[in-house]
Amino acid sequence: MYSVLITDDEPTIREGLRNLIEWEKYGFQVADVASNSREALQKFKQYAPNLLIMDIRMPGMSGLELIQALRNYSDIPFHVLILSGYADFAYAKKAINLHIAGYLLKPVDEEELTEHLIQLKTVLDAERSDKLRADMHEGSKKELLVKSLLASGDQVEAGHYQADAETAELVWDGYEIVLITLQGRNRREIDSAGRTMFKQACSQRFDDAERGISFWMEPYFCLMLKENLHHPLTKKKIYEELSALAQAHDMTFAAASGGSFKQLHEIALSYEKAAKLLDLRFFYAADQLITDDFAPVGIPVQHENEEPLNAASIVDKLYFAIKIGQEEVVEKLVSDWGQTLIEKGYSEESIKLQFTKLITLVRGRLLESGPEIEVRKQPLSEGILEIYKQSPYDSLKRYVIQLLNGFMPSEGNASMEIHMKKMIDLIERNSHENLKLDTLADVFNYNSAYLGKVFKKTTGEYFNTFVDKVRIRKAKELLNQGVKVAQVAEKVGFANVDYFYSKFRKYEGVSPSSFRKK
Repeated sequence: MYSVLITDDEPTIREGLRNLIEWEKYGFQVADVASNSREALQKFKQYAPNLLIMDIRMPGMSGLELIQALRNYSDIPFHVLILSGYADFAYAKKAINLHIAGYLLKPVDEEELTEHLIQLKTVLDAERSDKLRADMHEGSKKELLVKSLLASGDQVEAGHYQADAETAELVWDGYEIVLITLQGRNRREIDSAGRTMFKQACSQRFDDAERGISFWMEPYFCLMLKENLHHPLTKKKIYEELSALAQAHDMTFAAASGGSFKQLHEIALSYEKAAKLLDLRFFYAADQLITDDFAPVGIPVQHENEEPLNAASIVDKLYFAIKIGQEEVVEKLVSDWGQTLIEKGYSEESIKLQFTKLITLVRGRLLESGPEIEVRKQPLSEGILEIYKQSPYDSLKRYVIQLLNGFMPSEGNASMEIHMKKMIDLIERNSHENLKLDTLADVFNYNSAYLGKVFKKTTGEYFNTFVDKVRIRKAKELLNQGVKVAQVAEKVGFANVDYFYSKFRKYEGVSPSSFRKK
């Protein structure tokens, strides 16, 4: 959608234009309105609209003076439609040197306005395509040089690339490599479309803002940033930005930084450090950018040095703890066992294997103990598969604890039914919020994978699908009340109108606009 700012000192004109047509139908969205030129100047800086529709005569700064001020202020292209009365038309012709897209006589005719919008959308689409091609060409030069330096490792001499670096505008104060691994929902591999969308989103966030460059260099997605990530707040900010981008595309990720270096040819060192840290991501706490400033929960040694452990004692203790419903004891036993494995130098895969054996042994004991144990209702194969999907270590530990607690007698599980009812009620009443399964898992103190399975079993829907359907149901109610499509999207919790259109069509088979006209 292209954004529009309407400026007129008459309230009836401003609001009349806002509601005159269905802007989304023509590819536009009214970002805001302004009552005078100075207010318009402020809101232009806030919204950077693609199209301004403004009165040519206003108190204080005139429309022409405003256009000139905006041209001087911004290098970003924008288009203008002038509003004028018959008496102002000769005056409006003076605006021809300011590259005005067209004139609209008051009172504005709906058909005339839509004709202008159709023409402008064609122009804006072409401008966007031209900019994309230019950006891709410019970006490819930078990317090729950086990839070449990374492939050459530490064998590059400083002077050999200087001219190329200056041509590609890569002479910065510092360089820091951040490596990212991405997975789709349920830890599936990302397809080519997903890779492209994530790259485009990162390019807008980092490349277009001249904060660095982003590119794929298998097996990682890479960022080379200008900013030094040494400060904790800077690390947190970068992680939150990456998290928002990943969540917007239904992805999970881990990221590590190799530290900042002064010379471009040293980026291979930053890359190497980041890759080593990322290989050990299982042993670092979740929800952070991994750097060498943070201590891992443990570092594995070589596989052949792993000491054999006797699990009989902990199996006995877990068996009795589950029999009497002691969740706190189960949590402590699992935590202690995991810490022992880490201190003994067990690798990620070996730790998961040991937990798998532990659960299998405990379940075997419980199956022999009597019918009151819930273990008979638990399909072990699904639980074991989920163990191997858990990362980092803290997530694995939490999942194992919840899996074992799920074996407790039925009175110990009664609270889950209550949690499901609370969770469904929370979604119904807060569907407009940014709801995520991971967030609710923390709220209810459950592993997100486990909570997602229970939610699916309770409702018959995956969490995201359930939230989507609640939002669409509420959107239909608002559309039936005559609320504008863009307002409906915002009210029910969709990030933007285009995404709302795609979801609505997916579940209802028609667009929101068509549904409202029924």
